[in-house]
Amino acid sequence: MMLRTDADHLPAPIREELLYVTMILFEAFEETTKGRCSEHIRAGRILTLILHGPHAEKDWDEIAPGEAFRLLAIVNYPRLARSERDWRLVRDRLRRAWERGEITRPVRLSVESLERINGALVEGVPHFVTIAEQGIALYQMDGLRLKEPRHLPARERAIRGVAEFIRWHERGTGFLAGAAFYRNRGDAPMAALMLHQACEHFYLSVLWSISLHAPRTHALDELREAAEALDARLCSAWPRDRRFERRAFGCIRRAYVEARYGRSYRISGEELAWAFDRMEILAERAACAVAVHQASLAESLSAPMLPPPAGPTTAVALSQPVRRTNMLQQTWRIMRRAAPLQSQWNRLIPVRRFWRSDRFIDWVDHLPLAIVCLCFFMAGAEATLGRVKSAQAVRSEPADLSAVLDFDVRADTVLGAVMDVAQRAGYRVKANEDIWTVRWTGAYRAKATTFDALADILYGSGLCPAIRESVITVRYCDKSSPPIAAMVEYRAEPDSNVRLSVSR
Repeated sequence: MMLRTDADHLPAPIREELLYVTMILFEAFEETTKGRCSEHIRAGRILTLILHGPHAEKDWDEIAPGEAFRLLAIVNYPRLARSERDWRLVRDRLRRAWERGEITRPVRLSVESLERINGALVEGVPHFVTIAEQGIALYQMDGLRLKEPRHLPARERAIRGVAEFIRWHERGTGFLAGAAFYRNRGDAPMAALMLHQACEHFYLSVLWSISLHAPRTHALDELREAAEALDARLCSAWPRDRRFERRAFGCIRRAYVEARYGRSYRISGEELAWAFDRMEILAERAACAVAVHQASLAESLSAPMLPPPAGPTTAVALSQPVRRTNMLQQTWRIMRRAAPLQSQWNRLIPVRRFWRSDRFIDWVDHLPLAIVCLCFFMAGAEATLGRVKSAQAVRSEPADLSAVLDFDVRADTVLGAVMDVAQRAGYRVKANEDIWTVRWTGAYRAKATTFDALADILYGSGLCPAIRESVITVRYCDKSSPPIAAMVEYRAEPDSNVRLSVSR
């Protein structure tokens, strides 16, 4: 499918500002990729830059003053999209442009790979489907096409949303209980850290249950902004009118880093108590928002569902506890009525009560995790056993240096290639840890002696092998100059021989 390119509903100053934001983003991205050795960085490209959110979906009169620009950058490598460190310069440059007044609105940038976007469109993730259908392409490479989006049925969307809500909301409630534990012990920084995690999980419960997607960030202000865009009732959970309210939220927001690593982090008892009360209200608001969304999905189904609340939700008293059980029960009823019946049980068989009991459901929920842990354990045991056997074989039967062996070596580092050659030839390797940083690109395919193979691999990289009995020691040849990567190229000749060329 092709993306929209028209932005006529926005005024001319906003369109010019978006062009300026695009220019800043590409300049910072080019500076990030300049001189990098990794392939996913050196050959990384921004395939398209999409404006989504209120600026793309609503008229200009309906957009709130100071609403942030929401941009989605689609890149060609999944590893480039997952690397937050590589996009730190881009986000910092955009943030400084807003702080200095170069742009009038902040920028919320998210990065995804083309593979991830197409997979999400095929799966029918509502967040990406909305972006593909209503987003505006500020930049797009020629020939780029996205997959046709699939719209999830309301029944499936309701089931997946409830599962995500229970997952995140239960964890948030656990962090809230942990915060109360540390507050009773008098450890205010740890209580603030637990409150940060509880707040983050409550916002994620709303984002994942409604849009089946959430930004990869721990910044509470960005999560709060994204969640409040889905349901305006969440705005009352953290008031912003008074300076004390903004300061208390800032203390919880900064606790994720400063409470763990900083020694000067402080939060007063009054701020901590106020944050506890607001967190209980946020938990209630999040559950209510998800229940209303599930009820709206249920209206499109033929089966009778629970109706949404009759009136707007009022603020909860600060001393009132979280009514999590009622909300979970209401959401579970919606999911069970929305879920299709897989089979009909025989009413004459009393054992059906066991299969529908909570104990069996809990066991089934934990079964996939147990299977995954068992697979990891078996894989680790097999790898450890293989290393032990190979080490025993290497130590017991060292090979002759003049023996001609068939080497087929592919590795990421010079030391990795050397260890591959030594293991095939029956030798052990000793080297310093800093030698792992010496990169090696290419492959080695030849019939040669062990010493010739090591010389071909190490030539040009600044490393030299020293062989004593059954141990190969790798060291720097010249410590006055840093090592450089050896570029190894090979090509097959017509007579099935392999020609190897090594350059510095």
